[in-house]
Amino acid sequence: MSGEHGGSDGMAVGTAVGSDDDFLGDRMGTARTGLVGWIDTVGARLPPVWRRRLGSGVVAGVGALLVGTPLYHLLQHGVSVDALVGDALPLGFGIILLGAGAWLGWPNDDDLAPLVTAFWVAVSLVVTSLVTLYFLTLHIAHGHTVESAWFLVYDIGATGAIAGLLISRYDVRSRRRHRRLSEQEGRFRAVFEGTLDALVVLDDEGRYLEANPAAAELFGLPRAELIGKRIADFAPDDLRVETDWSQFLAGSSRRDEYELVRPDGETRTVAAAATPNVRPGRHLAVLRDVTDRVEREADLDRERARVEFLNRLLRHNVLNGMNLVLAKIDAVEPSVPDERHDDIEAARHRGEEIVDLIQTARRLATDVETAATEQSVDVRDPLADAVASLRATCPEATVECDTPDDPVVVHADEMLETVFDHLLTNAVQHNDPPVHVSVTVAVGSEMVTVTVADDGDGIPADRLAQLFADDEFDHKRAWGGFGLSIAHALVREYDGRVWAEANDPDGTAVHVELRRDDDERRH
Repeated sequence: MSGEHGGSDGMAVGTAVGSDDDFLGDRMGTARTGLVGWIDTVGARLPPVWRRRLGSGVVAGVGALLVGTPLYHLLQHGVSVDALVGDALPLGFGIILLGAGAWLGWPNDDDLAPLVTAFWVAVSLVVTSLVTLYFLTLHIAHGHTVESAWFLVYDIGATGAIAGLLISRYDVRSRRRHRRLSEQEGRFRAVFEGTLDALVVLDDEGRYLEANPAAAELFGLPRAELIGKRIADFAPDDLRVETDWSQFLAGSSRRDEYELVRPDGETRTVAAAATPNVRPGRHLAVLRDVTDRVEREADLDRERARVEFLNRLLRHNVLNGMNLVLAKIDAVEPSVPDERHDDIEAARHRGEEIVDLIQTARRLATDVETAATEQSVDVRDPLADAVASLRATCPEATVECDTPDDPVVVHADEMLETVFDHLLTNAVQHNDPPVHVSVTVAVGSEMVTVTVADDGDGIPADRLAQLFADDEFDHKRAWGGFGLSIAHALVREYDGRVWAEANDPDGTAVHVELRRDDDERRH
């Protein structure tokens, strides 16, 4: 929270990674010490198969010892009810250990478990036996008589071995939990260190306790220098850091954008998502530098304002002026001598072209309430109007138009005529007369393709491939025709496509593909 515009989650993280107050590690990944650490060290030196063999062998061996002792006793002294009852419990313990040893010999996902189990079973057996011998020795030294002392040691030792088996189960589960936590910590550490977003951890005072490399880059400081600094060190002077920080601590997760002032004086706009108390007294924030995005949005806003101004200028000034000119032409036409009627028609036609061009510019510069792909038009009508207009203005050109007898409804609007106007005009104006232009309509199951082909000089192959290759029309291009760019933009708005190829044997063919209206296709 180094200086928000309207929130208080502009925080950054920062204790040096791996410090005593490490938010990430927290001793989860530290090595275990003592006896359990010794088991880990020894086990790591053995191949997994030998870990299983050694561990299962020790446990099974203890089980065999516990089973063999009462059997030997029964064979030596005979089988009796009292003997069976007295040896039943240690005999059962021995059988359990034999089964555990056999089970530990099978491969599993924890190859260290057999060694851990063998360790605790053996240690518990030895310790309980030694303790029992110690107390028996004391009793005998004080003149007490102890019957069957060795079998008493055996019984207590067997109980200790089973206790060791139970302890080993707890230790194995603890090791698994420790391993899972270490793996999770390792994955989290990898994400923390490797993510492109800046991640920071703060304490209750707003000091950075941890920071990843992306955070150090964002703040413009080495990570070691960032650790220990406060939010206010990177906040603009007019930001109420203390108030915002207090509100954040008392609230919940927050998202906001704020300004971060780097030590070199550069100001960056940062988007932050912050969560308080991810651990008691520890707060996490994810920061992303959005300065470029904010600047682009500001540039777009300014561009939209300019486009809107030009659109209003065209609509209120130029368009209204041209409508007035056309009205005046209609008004003076009756009084113009017959020999000047051609001039009147040429002026009217040119004026109507200018009006159409203004309408096209308005369409391309503004959004419309109804999308063009939601409207439909019979492609024959705008095509016929465009052909008639070309024949009137360019009588020297030969234009043939072959259209179906039945309606061909496509997704487009009244501006489709402008597309055909530009394609037809381009075919005539950019070729030496006399020019022959043919217009055909191919109707498919889903698409309608209108082809305008001429027999002129054609277009070089390299330019032909680039004519409609751009996603947006290029008004700065010195070749190709501005009219083609307008046609390209309109066809894209209709969710169609336009492309050009060489005509056979001479000239150029331009294809306009439009989607058929679904309702029309069902008829």
